Amino acid sequence: MVRSQELPVGTRPVNGDNGMSTGPAMSDSVLHRDLRHHYKNIIESTGVYLIDSEGRRYLDAVGGAAVNIIGHGVSEISDAVAKSPHSTSFVYSAVLTNPWQEELAAKLASITPVEKGKVFFTSGGSEANETAIKLARQYHLDRGVATKWKVISRAASYHGNTLAMLGLSGRPSWASRYSPYIDNNPRIAAAYCYRCPFSMAHPECGIRCAEDLERVILQEGPETVAAFLCEPVSGTSLAGAVPVPGYYEGIQKICRKYDVLFIVDEVLTGYGRTGKAFAIDHWNVRPDILTVGKGLGSGYIPIAACVADGRIVDTIRSVSGQFVHGFTYGGMPMACAVGVKVFDYVTEHNLFGLAAERGKYLRSRLDELAERIPEIGDVRGLGLLQGVEIVADPHSRKPFDPALDVSRRIVREAERRGVLLREGTPGANAGKDGDQIQISPPFIIRPDEIDEVVRVLGEAISAVLDQVG
Repeated sequence: MVRSQELPVGTRPVNGDNGMSTGPAMSDSVLHRDLRHHYKNIIESTGVYLIDSEGRRYLDAVGGAAVNIIGHGVSEISDAVAKSPHSTSFVYSAVLTNPWQEELAAKLASITPVEKGKVFFTSGGSEANETAIKLARQYHLDRGVATKWKVISRAASYHGNTLAMLGLSGRPSWASRYSPYIDNNPRIAAAYCYRCPFSMAHPECGIRCAEDLERVILQEGPETVAAFLCEPVSGTSLAGAVPVPGYYEGIQKICRKYDVLFIVDEVLTGYGRTGKAFAIDHWNVRPDILTVGKGLGSGYIPIAACVADGRIVDTIRSVSGQFVHGFTYGGMPMACAVGVKVFDYVTEHNLFGLAAERGKYLRSRLDELAERIPEIGDVRGLGLLQGVEIVADPHSRKPFDPALDVSRRIVREAERRGVLLREGTPGANAGKDGDQIQISPPFIIRPDEIDEVVRVLGEAISAVLDQVG
């Protein structure tokens, strides 16, 4: 069993005396996302910890952005980055292949729920999702159904930061500024029981949120709908919201009824994050196309992939013969070599099973915290993707005024105490308000480190609640 590496409690000096480099000095040349925030300069990492240039350590309870799954500073992986493949620095995948791409594709296809999966590599999740919708479109074109082009997604969702993916994401706070460039794609209701968009409760609801897909397909015209795209478990848009049993079985039935491809975005949830190889494995379904990112390289190198059902690829092969799409760095040898090392490391140390085990413990501790802090209105998630929703009134579920910026303040308070958390995206409650915190640490986090995360989260929530009255 892998354990995160021990570090001394508190701060430690960062200078030549301990042989630790401070790295390059901070400059004013980087265009940061938050132009008013002072960024800590991280110069070292190990296990579940990051260490800044002042010598302070932070427990990374979000794996960066649910990216790191194996822990920081794993020498087997960093050695692969340094050494492999020094004799083949770049191969353009449009005209050539390489052994590392072939090996990683075979390993990845072997664990996905996609039938006879064929793998297309990219550098990130947005590219993988763009690949998925282009593949869906070309599949329908090559089978002679040119009218099918629309992609339906869900409210309160996220599929990437390119313009096309923002158009498919139900994240108004990120997309509104760029609305002149973004298509208005059809969406169905979120699978969000805590704030059911139909004001119903399961099981009496009959899984109305799944049935909403049929309504929208009929509204748009089945002959125009190419695919349905969703995250099996929500990321920061709804911080770990999990659909009820039977939801995806209903979704797949509707997709098949209307000749619509079922695409699952596992960029965040895949590669063991929820305690199974892929989050969709918690349901008895097989998607037509699956995307994976983040954990595929565990943050050691940028890599993601789109995995398509063999029949989709066979159709394209037999008609046009070419998938008209590609990215310069897709399938590059170094990225795939690191991906192979990560896959082997995960397999050798049974990290998917460890994520399930540690996820159960994290959930139990969060449930205990919710009993002590009534403003924690909901705890939700699977495996090591957990979320808590903070409310002003636990009885009515009334959210805090967005102007109070409660989620961000909780995250900043936790950072001051040495734990990194991630706030949910503003607008979870019907696009208007709602405060959520996501917890998604590396799979190697120990029970005592989980205790520390939950303790600090509780302190941060209480401190902010005192501030906002």
